[in-house]
Amino acid sequence: MVRKLLWLLVAILFVASGGFAQAPAWELFGGYSIQRSDVREYYKSTPALYTFRDRYINLNGWELSATENVNRWFGGTLQLTGHYKSPVVLGTKNQERMFSIMYGPRFSYRMGWITPFGHVLFGAARATVTVSPGPHATETTFAAAAGLGLDVNLGSKAAVRVLQLQYSPMNPVGAKDHQFQASAGMVFYLGEAK
Repeated sequence: MVRKLLWLLVAILFVASGGFAQAPAWELFGGYSIQRSDVREYYKSTPALYTFRDRYINLNGWELSATENVNRWFGGTLQLTGHYKSPVVLGTKNQERMFSIMYGPRFSYRMGWITPFGHVLFGAARATVTVSPGPHATETTFAAAAGLGLDVNLGSKAAVRVLQLQYSPMNPVGAKDHQFQASAGMVFYLGEAK
């Protein structure tokens, strides 16, 4: 039974790859994103003094990107992200906000109805933590990320981005430098196929 399923999968991929899809001039993506990141959280250690701690939390947010395809397998991607969380730490409400803008090359493998891809992006990230009234920290730094994803084509005008995973070795404000991000949403194709 497993052998038959494997042969069926190979046959589907062979048929799908036989009709390599042409690339649209532009791909516009918008969707939900979750980021796991080390953040700074403030709390009152005495009635007048705040102390902070660093810990990993999940931040909900969004991702927007635009990819201009040079040919069927190569393009340039501009990505914007925003992630938010308002944790309460020992009675102190914190507002965590993280934004990034990055650009870099994207490599796609178009196989008819699915398109796996990978990218490497560079740009800037800004993180802010605020306690009102109380302390705050803000930092804007260089950012870099590498990601992989999979789009399922719905036709010549749209696709569903089933999953995109992204790793960044840098993290503003936080003590630990690693960020992990997952996104999913809709992709819209514009322009003439190349």
